[in-house]
Amino acid sequence: MGGFLNAIIEQMQRSTAGSEETAKRVMQMCGGVKPKNALFFGDDIFTPRLIAEAMGLEVLATFGEEKRAEAAKAAGLNARQVGAYEITKKDGGWDFIWYNGLTEPDGVMRRLERIHERLAPGGTAVFRTLCWLIDPSPDTKSYVERRFGRPIALDEVLREAKENNFSIEDFYIAPKSDWKRNFYEPMSDLVKKLEGAEDDEQASGIGEINKEIYMFDLHSEEYSFVYYILKGK
Repeated sequence: MGGFLNAIIEQMQRSTAGSEETAKRVMQMCGGVKPKNALFFGDDIFTPRLIAEAMGLEVLATFGEEKRAEAAKAAGLNARQVGAYEITKKDGGWDFIWYNGLTEPDGVMRRLERIHERLAPGGTAVFRTLCWLIDPSPDTKSYVERRFGRPIALDEVLREAKENNFSIEDFYIAPKSDWKRNFYEPMSDLVKKLEGAEDDEQASGIGEINKEIYMFDLHSEEYSFVYYILKGK
């Protein structure tokens, strides 16, 4: 399904669940910090714009996908494409980093280490990752790990952040609407245009997407994105 799903997601405004409302809420939770510079890594254009407006500075917006980087440039952002998990380095470090991750193939500990390395002393970071909110049922665990990678428990991220010399300012669990209204509904609208296609690959891909939505409807209380607001020491 990978190629088919990627083709669908490329047509969407974001490649992972999220919303403008959540970005605004998380920004408010950052407590009005006033950095001199800021770095964003993610998959949407709204968040780096929000950071720039709230903090009164130009943000370096980085994307793992070329099309999204080009769209951000066309929208007037200072944007560039980087590696899939790359956190751009800056001499002296970044005062503010917003990193919208999914799951971490090298582990959350390694990602937090890299964010801390890239952050200026006393800087603030927003780290988003996919988490288990409760102990998952076996079928949910198997499906989510196959589809997204390996989430870890919400409180485990808190422990690992402390071990990486971060203080935890706050955290925010993305609501169900970030997935339903802002991710799966736009995806379903695109899929409906293709339903009834005779192409076997498309038919298989549509079936897998419908299964993913069905699984989320059944088990959405078990997992979601969590945004951690962290302060470097």
